[in-house]
Amino acid sequence: MRKVIACAALAAVLVPAQAGAQSTTELAPGVTYTRDVRVIGGRRVVSHVITAPAPGGLYDVRPVLSNDVLIGRETVSAMQRRLTGRATLAGVNGDLFDWTLGNPSGIYLREGVLLARPQGRRSVLAFGLDGLFRVGRVGFFGSWQVAGYPAHPLFQFNRPLAEDRDLGIFTRAWGPRTPRQPRGIEVVLQDMPPPFPNTPLQTQITAIRKSTGGPIPAGGAVIQARKYWRIGLLAEAAAGREITLQLKLKPWWDGAVADAVGGGPLLVRNGTPVFSAGEEFSRFQLRPRHPRTAVGQLADGRILLVAFDGRRTASAGLTNAQLAAEMARLGAQTAMALDAGGSTTIAWDGKVLNTPSDGRERAVANSVMVFYYGVYARPPRFDSFSPNGDGVKEVQRLAAKVVLRSDVDAQLLRPNGELAWRYQATVTPTTIHKDLGGAGVEEGRWKWVVRAVDEQGRETTMTREFTVNSTLGFLRLDKRRVVVRPRRGGRLVASWRLANTADLRVRVVNAKDRPVRRLYAQAGVAPANYATVWNGKTGRGKVVPAGLYTIEVRVVNALGVDTLERTVRVRRARRAA
Repeated sequence: MRKVIACAALAAVLVPAQAGAQSTTELAPGVTYTRDVRVIGGRRVVSHVITAPAPGGLYDVRPVLSNDVLIGRETVSAMQRRLTGRATLAGVNGDLFDWTLGNPSGIYLREGVLLARPQGRRSVLAFGLDGLFRVGRVGFFGSWQVAGYPAHPLFQFNRPLAEDRDLGIFTRAWGPRTPRQPRGIEVVLQDMPPPFPNTPLQTQITAIRKSTGGPIPAGGAVIQARKYWRIGLLAEAAAGREITLQLKLKPWWDGAVADAVGGGPLLVRNGTPVFSAGEEFSRFQLRPRHPRTAVGQLADGRILLVAFDGRRTASAGLTNAQLAAEMARLGAQTAMALDAGGSTTIAWDGKVLNTPSDGRERAVANSVMVFYYGVYARPPRFDSFSPNGDGVKEVQRLAAKVVLRSDVDAQLLRPNGELAWRYQATVTPTTIHKDLGGAGVEEGRWKWVVRAVDEQGRETTMTREFTVNSTLGFLRLDKRRVVVRPRRGGRLVASWRLANTADLRVRVVNAKDRPVRRLYAQAGVAPANYATVWNGKTGRGKVVPAGLYTIEVRVVNALGVDTLERTVRVRRARRAA
């Protein structure tokens, strides 16, 4: 028998998230994500904070370059997906960049090798071998010297020539070819030592090119010059001659850092906010409220990756001074700002956590990433699923990623704690998958527990929980389109099945997810088949406008909360002539 539920015109109120609403989620062992809503400077601001353990062991922090070259751009989430086989990553956008070419504005240092020179008037974030951050301004003082001639200045390193800086060098870190420059020349160095800063780099000239935009040899470099320095370079350079390059950084943390990225300005020094760092940024970049990104380090070495949404009604963003104050409030002993505005992004395992102000994630030059090398059990496909045969949420998909050779023990536990499935093996980097579904799956809270011990004896364990709840199922609408008439409205029948006693609510919402009408609300509804009728009107008795609407059925009981939805298109009937 089908029980018919009469429509009840009950008001529904949509309550927006209030300031002070904070939630914290564990992403991985020791890695947490906190979303907070606060009033800052009289306006509502949404913040996103990832906190990770101090670098060392199964955790690391360092910059990541878009597409592994200096030119071009890539989204933060795409960088994470590209590197997912090496680690599980949390990250934020990095340095400011040239909008056309995509190359970063400041330094990029990877494993001690210089890929791009510092900007000089903006801060550098250096990642110490001891796990501690260094933030400071670093100057670039390059030189080149052909054997038998005096040394001359080298102005640019993997950055296009600029006014009064008409000589520079390009390596394959820039890309496959040099940028084109009118009336320029190029000196080809077929082989060059890795460009470590503050170290003489000796090599041999192999060719002279009378034009620019040529190929950069793998393992080599190209010196490019124009104007005055074109004449000077041609006067001394010749194929077969020895040349020495110097890429001096002053001041520098010789032997203490392996990676560095540009950005700025400095935000926190020794736990105290720095409201005016005196760096080369415009008033527009510092004074107005924008989306903001920052990275910091707590006194115990833990890492903070922070993004503040902005340029939206839901979140006003921050001034740079407010960002400095917030990083100090979060406990940072050292902190530096990164690119802001539409670039502001924070992501985990290839998924964006914040709301970028462009309306979508912006591709950027580089990022700052936390690398986690332990076992990672991804969130189950469904927090709650119902293998009841209605075709909705029928199969639960579980996965665990291992990026180091490890002994793995993966277990699926029933609600009573008994073992339902187990996988034990020594694996190379892989992802373990398990699907659960079909008739007879026990209702209740299940556990997915994965443990891994790598070859260095480092053990990590992750537990994910989910619910099997078949209380609600088989939601159907008698039609996909409804015609409503002035005053009379229309008729739509929704039906469903309850398999367990539950509190029940049925409502209609519009395309903006705003309540239109509550059709039913009752506690302790018994198992049975049910149906209700919607007459195409709001709770106030007005016929709804044309558009898409959703019939939402929600149940709550000891097994948890479950919701089923079906969409219907409403069309207004034309008035008679």
